[in-house]
Amino acid sequence: MRKGKPIKKKVYGFILQENEVGEKTLLVYLNVQEVPFRLVGGNVDDGETEEEALFREVQEESGLKHFKLVKKIGTQYYYKEFIDANVERHDYLLIPETRLPEKWSFTGEGEGEDCGTVFNYQWIKQDEIYLLDKEFREYMSEKYIQELFGDQVLNDYSKQI
Repeated sequence: MRKGKPIKKKVYGFILQENEVGEKTLLVYLNVQEVPFRLVGGNVDDGETEEEALFREVQEESGLKHFKLVKKIGTQYYYKEFIDANVERHDYLLIPETRLPEKWSFTGEGEGEDCGTVFNYQWIKQDEIYLLDKEFREYMSEKYIQELFGDQVLNDYSKQI
């Protein structure tokens, strides 16, 4: 965090799904060439709860609407040079209600900067975490997100958003 810089409140979805052979995978996207994979999420608007912002961001960036909210994973605080602001990032674990395809593209919706942006989605496995943007990668550990690294079955969760 940098003194005197504004704070941007953000929310991100760590969306997990088991592949055909039972390996846990994490949903990621590319929308700019030569930029590492990122996770679905963005700004929390004034008057929104974190969960409302999460649901809105997931829908605007992926078109997906039906998830089970498993839990809040944690909150991270850091300075992000690209936006010259401090970030208060709230991370949530989501599980899709139905199996999603291995790869797909979606054109962003809504009124923000993502409107019209093409998001190219795919799933990565635990041993591919190094492909993730550093902003997310440095928190990817069994301690932070046991559901990706542990032996838990993903379909056992129930709280829906």
